[in-house]
Formats: sequence, C-alpha cells, structure tokens
Amino acid sequence: MPEGVVVLGMHRSGTSLLTRLVTLLGIELCRQEDLLVGGARNPRGHWESVSLIRYNDRLLEELGCTWFCPPPMDAGETSKLLERHRTEALDAVQHAHPNRPWVWKDPRTCALMPFWAPVLGERVVYLLVARHPLEVRDSLSSRNGFAPALSMAMWERYTRQAMLGAAGRPAIQCTYDGVLADPVAWCEQLAGFLAEAGIPTRGVDHKAVEAFATSELRHSSQSWSALQPGAEISAEQVELARAASVPTAQLVYSPPPLPGESPQATAILQEVFETKPKPGGLAALPAHLRTPRDTSGQSREDSSPPVSVVIAGGDADAVRSTLAAFGDSLPAGSELLFPAGAGEGAAAGRDLVVRELDGDGPLGEAAALALGARSAQGRLVLLTSGPLTSIQPWHEPLGQILAGRRGGGAGTAMRFEPDPARRWLGRAFADERLLARPLAGWADDRPVPVPLLPSALSAYTRRVLAAAGGVDGEFAAAAAAIDELSIRLWRMGFRCIVAAQVEAHAPAPDSQDAHEALARLHDRMRIATLHFGPERLESFLESARREPGFDEAAARLAASDTERRRAAIEAVCGRSIDWYLESFPPGRTGPVELPGAGRRLGTVARIRRRLRRR
Repeated sequence: MPEGVVVLGMHRSGTSLLTRLVTLLGIELCRQEDLLVGGARNPRGHWESVSLIRYNDRLLEELGCTWFCPPPMDAGETSKLLERHRTEALDAVQHAHPNRPWVWKDPRTCALMPFWAPVLGERVVYLLVARHPLEVRDSLSSRNGFAPALSMAMWERYTRQAMLGAAGRPAIQCTYDGVLADPVAWCEQLAGFLAEAGIPTRGVDHKAVEAFATSELRHSSQSWSALQPGAEISAEQVELARAASVPTAQLVYSPPPLPGESPQATAILQEVFETKPKPGGLAALPAHLRTPRDTSGQSREDSSPPVSVVIAGGDADAVRSTLAAFGDSLPAGSELLFPAGAGEGAAAGRDLVVRELDGDGPLGEAAALALGARSAQGRLVLLTSGPLTSIQPWHEPLGQILAGRRGGGAGTAMRFEPDPARRWLGRAFADERLLARPLAGWADDRPVPVPLLPSALSAYTRRVLAAAGGVDGEFAAAAAAIDELSIRLWRMGFRCIVAAQVEAHAPAPDSQDAHEALARLHDRMRIATLHFGPERLESFLESARREPGFDEAAARLAASDTERRRAAIEAVCGRSIDWYLESFPPGRTGPVELPGAGRRLGTVARIRRRLRRR
C-alpha cells in the first residue's frame, strides 16, 4: 500500500496550496518541529519539511547544482552520482514523516526525480500541479529577480522532470487555476482518487477548504489557450505547457509525448551551472539573467498608505490623545481609522487619511478592531484598544521585527498610570482557565517573544494580518481579540515579539464590573472553543461551568458561527494548540524562550545583520 503523497510542481506554482488541501483530507505532514510554516512572502505557509529541503539542497550541491540550476535531463548520470544515497534518502523521508499516510512537498524534488523516483518506488502517489509558465515567470521575477529567460528555463526543466518521473505510478495532474476555480470539487475528486490508489482519507471539510483556498491567493492571471510561441516562450515550452495543463487522474500514469528541451533552456541553465552556483548565490548570476526585484509589486505598495492606525476604543479625546502620543512619527500619508463620531477634528492640520468605521450599530472594541483591520490599506497596521499618552520612537524597531521572515506581530513595552514604574511586556495565560495576566518587564531592552501581544498597541504587516484571517470581532474585549490573534500567529509559524526598547504609556485600564466579568468569561470560552481539542475543551468548560454567568456566556457563544471560524483557523495553522501551550505553559512568569530555539531573539543590531545577510 502507498505510504504517502508527493506533490510535484515548479516553484511558485501553487504547491503550498495543494499540499495544505491534501492535509485537510487527513493526510499527515512531517513532524511539527520539522515543519516550515509561515513566512513573509508565503504567509499562509510552505507546508514543507525543513530537514528534507536541506537534504535536497545537499544532493543538488553534490551534482554542482542548486534549486535555481536544476540538473540536466541525463537521468542515468544523476542516478549514478547519487546511488550511494538511496538508503539514506529513504531513511530521511521516513524520519521526517513518522505517521502514515503522509504528504511531502518540496519543488526541488522535481529536479531530482531521476533519483527520487526509484528511491520512493511504489510507496507513493504523485500529485502534479502546473501553473501558467508566464505567471511563474512573473512571480520569480518579483521574488528572486530572475530574468524571464531564466525563469522559463527553470519552469521547463522542472515541469518535464516531474512528469517523466511520475510515470508508472498513480498520479493526478491538475493546474493551479483549475484547483482555485472550485477547490471543494477538486478535493472531492482527489479524495476519491487517493482512496482508489490505496490511501484512505476523511471527508472533505468544505468550510476549511473554502477558508484556505481563497481567491486572494491568485495574484496574476494568464490564459492557457492564448499561449503561442514567441519572444517570451519557445515552441517546445508551449507544447510542454499544453501537455501539463490537461487534467488527468491515472492509476498508472503515462505522460503524453513531450518535446525535447528547448536549446535556449539548455544553454541558459548550462551558463548558470558554469558559475558554480550555491543555494543563496543569486548575486553571482550573470547580469543578463537578473532583473530588479519587486518591480511589479512595488508600484502597488507605493500607492498604499505607509501606516494604518486603528483606534478601537474611546471618544474624540481618546483619538486626539493617541494622535498626540504618536506626534510626528507617523509617515506622511498614513491612515487613521476610528469608530464613527469618535475622532471629529482630531487629525486637523495633519497629513493623514482619515476614515470612520461605520458598522451596523454601535461598535464594541473587538468589532472596531476587526472592522479597522479589514478596512486598513496601510502596509503596516497598528491596532490600539484605547488612548495612548506617549510613545517612544517606534517605526524602525517594530518595522525591523516585522521585516523578518517570521515576524508576525510586534508590540511595545507598556507603562500604565497610576503606577508608571511597573513595566509590562506583553501578556501570558496565568492558568489553564485562560485568565491572561501581564508579563512584568525585566532589565534588558532586547526584543523578546511573548505568548500574547499587548492590546494597547500592536503592529502587523497588512499581508500577514490578512493571511491570518484578520481580527475576530466576535469578542467583547479588544484584549481577548489580540490574545486570540497572537495564538493564531504562533500556530501559523510566526513570532509575536515585543520591542522592549520602545515604551508606550497609557491610562490605567478601567475597573471591571459584573458585566465585564461576564464578557471576560465569554471571551475565554470563545478562545477555548476556537483552539482547543475535544478533551482539553471539555476540561476547560467543566471548570467554566462553576463560574457565575456561564449559561449566559454559553448562549452568546452558541449564537455566533464558531464552527466556521474554527475551520478557518485550523486551515491556516500548521501547529497544534498543544504545541503552543507546551511552548508557553500557563503560569510562567519569566522571559519567554523561542520554541525550539532555546534562547530569546537577539538585539536589534543582530536582527539588522540577519536582514542584511538575507
């Protein structure tokens, strides 16, 4: 019986999307600690095994190649060079995937199919995905600065190797745009094919599939039928594209007749090979094979406000106080969003775009944050739940954190009146009942990971915030909404970090009355319902039933669509809630360690050095 599914496709072809859809059918990913999840350029996750990426890089390096310089088509020579690694390679796959059936995706595998096909043998079913070659070209130009000719040469070799390598095994072939056109129907077809091939699946979760495979994943659109040979694409590449774009599902896959590799692709990749490439050595590429990065996306970014500030609570005085706290630190053209009627005249004389948040009725804190986050157009989105009285220079430290590949959310150290000597660095859960408490600040000013970001002021890139599903407006308090968002970001593979060298001051939080106690109970129950598994949730609810107002909080919770929201959260999260709670055990009072890293994030200077190296 097959042990797993191998997803094959060129880089930037939708392999991440398909891999996640496979897992939503109940097929296992690699070990959680080995999983490459969210990143700045792929915020909904890569869904790859870090150890197998490194293993493929090592194999390519032994061949004198790299991911952007795939080996030539000589299958015999490739297999001969890598013969001694066959047993070791199978062990590497099985170590990364202890549970069966599993799914493995790494586009590099396409380039190494002459090696991997005999290693994996009858253990796998293949899923081949093709994306329009001109869309791949545009994406690689934006992400890596590749010239069109190099992107097309890579696409050609990767695609042909994948199709030829899958021959003789069960394989289903599809296109990226075909899957996005009707992801639920495609998942139904995939589940039926996998069952026929010997891999059991669970039923298709329509809510999870629809939540993950959204239209926002499509950033460009080209017509397959309009492909014609020309200056941008050779006759051989057009013929290959037409063959790869035909959907098929075969228990014994037989690739259609494929053209030979185009002379242009062979010459370009040979030129790259002669530069003796290294995995990160893109700068060594000949100048005519490189283009300036992000030329297409930058113009869109330039048209967006640099910063959006969403002020959720308070009246006009609160809005004015917060704006005064920011002073001149908001870049020109930034955007200010606040509940209707709360900020009249607050931004007079400032170079800001002012927008009111109009809901169906009066907006609570969390609802205002959710609407503001959804409406924000800024590249950087600041969420604040109440008035600030002062803030130190924040733009560079928070921007540096969010510019990192795994920077999900950033916050500042907080001081609250009337006891400004007390310094808070984010929040943490005090116990299994999900009662949150502030983390007391310690002496140094290094950026530090926190389980829960401060609700008084936190920052996100718009792209990551949107990929995470935004802010949940069904909470009563903004603090609970930020707590849940923090959990979600960590489970997606991002980090929530406080720039401890930056301090913000705010009035003391209001005292809590019985109504707020009921709202807090509801918010805790909502977090548990959205994230906990059945056993942990039952234990939590058993404890919550003893608290006053449980029935009322439960009725309010039942009236909201928690099932759909939970499905959307599970669709984007690659890590379990158990992983989160083991990494940040309730009741911990000291500095928080990075999960799996054994240390806190370094100083801002070290972050800058890392960014320069990238």
